[in-house]
Amino acid sequence: MGALLDGKKGSEVCFVLAHGAGTGIESGGFPEIAAALFSEGHSVVRMELPYRAAGRQAPPKAEKSVAGFRSGLAEAFRLSGSKKLIAGGKSYGGRVASMAVAEGAAANGLVFLGYPLHRPGVPSDPRVSHWPSIGVPCLFLQGDRDPFCDLALLEKNLPSIERATLHVIEGGDHSLRLRRKGADSTALITDAVRDWLKAEGLT
Repeated sequence: MGALLDGKKGSEVCFVLAHGAGTGIESGGFPEIAAALFSEGHSVVRMELPYRAAGRQAPPKAEKSVAGFRSGLAEAFRLSGSKKLIAGGKSYGGRVASMAVAEGAAANGLVFLGYPLHRPGVPSDPRVSHWPSIGVPCLFLQGDRDPFCDLALLEKNLPSIERATLHVIEGGDHSLRLRRKGADSTALITDAVRDWLKAEGLT
Protein backbone atom coordinates (compact mmCIF):
# COMPACT_ATOMS: atom_id res chain seq x y z
CA MET A 1 0.00 0.00 0.00
CA GLY A 2 1.33 3.40 -0.98
CA ALA A 3 0.93 6.81 0.59
CA LEU A 4 1.99 10.37 -0.19
CA LEU A 5 2.47 12.90 2.61
CA ASP A 6 1.71 16.48 1.60
CA GLY A 7 2.79 19.13 4.08
CA LYS A 8 5.32 19.16 6.83
CA LYS A 9 5.48 16.48 9.48
CA GLY A 10 4.09 17.38 12.88
CA SER A 11 1.16 19.59 11.87
CA GLU A 12 -1.73 19.78 14.33
CA VAL A 13 -4.16 18.04 11.95
CA CYS A 14 -3.50 15.44 9.28
CA PHE A 15 -6.10 14.34 6.73
CA VAL A 16 -5.86 10.69 5.66
CA LEU A 17 -7.77 10.42 2.40
CA ALA A 18 -8.30 7.33 0.26
CA HIS A 19 -9.08 7.49 -3.45
CA GLY A 20 -12.25 6.56 -5.27
CA ALA A 21 -12.90 3.26 -7.04
CA GLY A 22 -11.91 4.57 -10.46
CA THR A 23 -9.09 6.91 -9.46
CA GLY A 24 -5.72 6.85 -7.70
CA ILE A 25 -3.79 9.11 -5.37
CA GLU A 26 -2.44 11.17 -8.28
CA SER A 27 -5.82 11.84 -9.90
CA GLY A 28 -9.44 12.61 -9.12
CA GLY A 29 -8.60 16.10 -7.86
CA PHE A 30 -6.52 14.72 -4.98
CA PRO A 31 -3.33 16.73 -5.65
CA GLU A 32 -5.33 19.97 -5.80
CA ILE A 33 -7.29 19.24 -2.62
CA ALA A 34 -4.12 18.16 -0.81
CA ALA A 35 -2.39 21.39 -1.84
CA ALA A 36 -5.34 23.46 -0.66
CA LEU A 37 -5.45 21.75 2.74
CA PHE A 38 -1.68 22.15 3.03
CA SER A 39 -2.10 25.86 2.42
CA GLU A 40 -4.37 25.89 5.48
CA GLY A 41 -1.50 24.51 7.57
CA HIS A 42 -2.57 20.85 7.58
CA SER A 43 -0.86 17.71 6.38
CA VAL A 44 -2.52 15.26 4.00
CA VAL A 45 -1.74 11.59 3.54
CA ARG A 46 -3.13 10.36 0.24
CA MET A 47 -3.66 6.67 0.86
CA GLU A 48 -3.50 4.07 -1.90
CA LEU A 49 -5.73 1.14 -1.02
CA PRO A 50 -4.26 -2.39 -1.26
CA TYR A 51 -6.05 -3.42 -4.46
CA ARG A 52 -4.55 -0.48 -6.36
CA ALA A 53 -1.13 -1.07 -4.85
CA ALA A 54 -1.39 -4.64 -6.15
CA GLY A 55 -2.03 -3.35 -9.66
CA ARG A 56 -5.75 -4.11 -9.84
CA GLN A 57 -8.10 -1.51 -11.30
CA ALA A 58 -11.43 -2.91 -10.13
CA PRO A 59 -12.09 -2.56 -6.39
CA PRO A 60 -13.33 -5.39 -4.19
CA LYS A 61 -16.39 -4.97 -2.01
CA ALA A 62 -15.78 -2.13 0.42
CA GLU A 63 -15.61 -4.56 3.34
CA LYS A 64 -12.52 -6.14 1.79
CA SER A 65 -10.60 -2.84 1.91
CA VAL A 66 -11.31 -1.96 5.54
CA ALA A 67 -8.38 -3.87 7.04
CA GLY A 68 -5.98 -2.18 4.63
CA PHE A 69 -7.36 1.24 5.46
CA ARG A 70 -7.01 0.60 9.20
CA SER A 71 -3.41 -0.44 8.70
CA GLY A 72 -2.75 2.63 6.56
CA LEU A 73 -4.35 4.91 9.14
CA ALA A 74 -1.98 3.66 11.81
CA GLU A 75 0.96 4.19 9.44
CA ALA A 76 -0.30 7.70 8.66
CA PHE A 77 -0.27 8.54 12.35
CA ARG A 78 3.40 7.53 12.49
CA LEU A 79 4.27 9.20 9.21
CA SER A 80 2.58 12.54 9.90
CA GLY A 81 3.41 13.00 13.57
CA SER A 82 0.12 14.88 13.91
CA LYS A 83 -1.99 15.04 17.05
CA LYS A 84 -5.30 14.70 15.23
CA LEU A 85 -6.23 12.52 12.27
CA ILE A 86 -9.20 13.20 10.01
CA ALA A 87 -9.97 10.11 7.92
CA GLY A 88 -12.05 9.93 4.78
CA GLY A 89 -11.71 10.12 1.05
CA LYS A 90 -13.42 10.23 -2.29
CA SER A 91 -16.49 8.04 -2.89
CA TYR A 92 -15.42 4.40 -2.33
CA GLY A 93 -12.43 5.52 -0.26
CA GLY A 94 -14.64 7.58 2.02
CA ARG A 95 -17.05 4.71 2.50
CA VAL A 96 -14.18 2.38 3.40
CA ALA A 97 -12.88 4.97 5.88
CA SER A 98 -16.29 5.26 7.51
CA MET A 99 -16.53 1.49 7.92
CA ALA A 100 -13.05 1.36 9.44
CA VAL A 101 -13.90 4.07 11.97
CA ALA A 102 -17.25 2.42 12.74
CA GLU A 103 -15.26 -0.71 13.61
CA GLY A 104 -13.02 1.22 16.01
CA ALA A 105 -10.17 2.64 13.93
CA ALA A 106 -8.75 5.69 15.70
CA ALA A 107 -9.65 9.02 14.07
CA ASN A 108 -10.87 12.39 15.28
CA GLY A 109 -13.29 12.94 12.43
CA LEU A 110 -14.40 11.87 8.95
CA VAL A 111 -14.61 13.88 5.73
CA PHE A 112 -16.43 12.52 2.69
CA LEU A 113 -15.73 13.89 -0.78
CA GLY A 114 -18.90 12.57 -2.38
CA TYR A 115 -20.20 9.70 -0.24
CA PRO A 116 -21.61 6.91 -2.48
CA LEU A 117 -24.92 6.57 -0.65
CA HIS A 118 -26.35 4.15 -3.19
CA ARG A 119 -25.78 2.73 -6.65
CA PRO A 120 -26.29 5.31 -9.41
CA GLY A 121 -29.98 6.03 -9.72
CA VAL A 122 -30.94 3.25 -7.27
CA PRO A 123 -31.69 4.92 -3.92
CA SER A 124 -33.65 1.97 -2.54
CA ASP A 125 -30.64 0.37 -0.84
CA PRO A 126 -28.63 3.06 1.04
CA ARG A 127 -25.20 2.13 2.38
CA VAL A 128 -25.80 3.29 5.93
CA SER A 129 -26.05 0.21 8.16
CA HIS A 130 -22.77 1.04 9.93
CA TRP A 131 -23.48 4.72 10.48
CA PRO A 132 -24.89 4.42 14.02
CA SER A 133 -21.51 3.00 15.10
CA ILE A 134 -19.60 6.10 13.93
CA GLY A 135 -18.68 8.07 17.03
CA VAL A 136 -16.75 10.99 15.54
CA PRO A 137 -17.85 14.21 13.77
CA CYS A 138 -18.52 13.76 10.05
CA LEU A 139 -18.51 16.24 7.18
CA PHE A 140 -20.35 15.26 4.00
CA LEU A 141 -19.34 17.29 0.95
CA GLN A 142 -21.92 16.39 -1.69
CA GLY A 143 -22.71 17.71 -5.14
CA ASP A 144 -26.34 18.32 -6.00
CA ARG A 145 -25.84 16.58 -9.38
CA ASP A 146 -24.49 13.36 -7.86
CA PRO A 147 -26.26 10.21 -9.16
CA PHE A 148 -24.71 8.25 -6.28
CA CYS A 149 -26.40 10.37 -3.61
CA ASP A 150 -30.03 11.39 -3.42
CA LEU A 151 -29.77 14.39 -1.10
CA ALA A 152 -33.24 13.90 0.41
CA LEU A 153 -32.33 10.31 1.27
CA LEU A 154 -29.02 11.45 2.73
CA GLU A 155 -30.71 14.04 4.93
CA LYS A 156 -33.18 11.39 6.09
CA ASN A 157 -30.35 9.10 7.23
CA LEU A 158 -27.92 11.67 8.66
CA PRO A 159 -29.54 11.63 12.15
CA SER A 160 -28.22 8.07 12.61
CA ILE A 161 -24.78 9.69 13.01
CA GLU A 162 -24.50 11.63 16.24
CA ARG A 163 -22.52 14.55 14.78
CA ALA A 164 -22.97 14.93 11.03
CA THR A 165 -22.69 18.06 8.89
CA LEU A 166 -23.83 18.28 5.28
CA HIS A 167 -22.36 20.84 2.91
CA VAL A 168 -23.85 20.84 -0.58
CA ILE A 169 -21.67 21.95 -3.49
CA GLU A 170 -24.18 23.55 -5.84
CA GLY A 171 -23.64 22.40 -9.38
CA GLY A 172 -21.24 19.67 -8.24
CA ASP A 173 -21.22 16.12 -9.61
CA HIS A 174 -20.05 12.96 -7.86
CA SER A 175 -16.45 14.17 -8.04
CA LEU A 176 -17.56 17.64 -6.86
CA ARG A 177 -16.69 19.06 -10.25
CA LEU A 178 -18.76 22.09 -11.20
CA ARG A 179 -20.89 22.38 -14.30
CA ARG A 180 -19.57 25.82 -15.27
CA LYS A 181 -16.64 25.74 -17.67
CA GLY A 182 -13.42 26.68 -15.91
CA ALA A 183 -15.04 26.65 -12.46
CA ASP A 184 -13.13 24.98 -9.61
CA SER A 185 -14.71 23.62 -6.44
CA THR A 186 -11.42 23.36 -4.50
CA ALA A 187 -11.88 26.68 -2.69
CA LEU A 188 -15.47 25.76 -1.79
CA ILE A 189 -14.26 22.46 -0.33
CA THR A 190 -11.47 24.13 1.61
CA ASP A 191 -13.79 26.77 3.06
CA ALA A 192 -16.30 24.13 4.17
CA VAL A 193 -13.58 22.03 5.80
CA ARG A 194 -12.16 25.06 7.60
CA ASP A 195 -15.57 26.03 9.00
CA TRP A 196 -16.31 22.45 10.05
CA LEU A 197 -12.99 21.98 11.85
CA LYS A 198 -13.57 25.18 13.79
CA ALA A 199 -17.19 24.31 14.63
CA GLU A 200 -16.18 20.87 15.91
CA GLY A 201 -13.27 22.19 17.94
CA LEU A 202 -10.72 20.27 15.90
CA THR A 203 -8.49 23.30 15.30
